[in-house]
Amino acid sequence: MTHKYPLLSNKNIPAYSAVMGLWIVLSLLIAAGIRSTLGRSIGWTPAIIWSLVSVMVGMGIMFGASAVNLRKWRAGFKRLASGAEEPEIPGVWCPVLTMATQTAVELRRNLKEGR
Repeated sequence: MTHKYPLLSNKNIPAYSAVMGLWIVLSLLIAAGIRSTLGRSIGWTPAIIWSLVSVMVGMGIMFGASAVNLRKWRAGFKRLASGAEEPEIPGVWCPVLTMATQTAVELRRNLKEGR
């Protein structure tokens, strides 16, 4: 089955590149912070490795949590697409996903009002 919006696609390369760039920049900033905090008692290599791994773990947690929340939303978005006024999509901790829900509900309202 071909998906219209595949998770992995060449079209997503710019977005993936931006995220990877942020990963590297944040990791280097954290490594610099580690070195300055510890009075340079740790070398650049261990500081960079530690921060690369730490930032990637944090990103992985956010990705996993987002995937779990989006799976919970599937039924609510189906109800919304079927014309339900209130999709009863559960609230989540992530502001970005909450904004996505608000946008979907607003889209439904605008379609109903013919805007």
